[in-house]
Amino acid sequence: MDSKVISLPKTKKYSLTRLMIVALVEATVKQKQGIPFGPADIKGASFAPLIKKGLIVHKEVKTKNDAQSSWEVTPEAVRILKDMGADVFA
Repeated sequence: MDSKVISLPKTKKYSLTRLMIVALVEATVKQKQGIPFGPADIKGASFAPLIKKGLIVHKEVKTKNDAQSSWEVTPEAVRILKDMGADVFA
């Protein structure tokens, strides 16, 4: 029997500050409640680093006559919060 070594991709590690975690929890709660959010709605200067890390993304949905824009917490960010034990998903 032949065997082959397969390399698995390394998981990204995110170093998040306390303020970034608070901002991510706030955004997640708003998203779960269906409340639109953006940089002005999240206190502190931690929104931009979360965007740079890809944990919050900007989505634009275009229709024939209109375009709607919104921010969204990524599934990866939700997984990170769950791993930290954040209780915003009940």
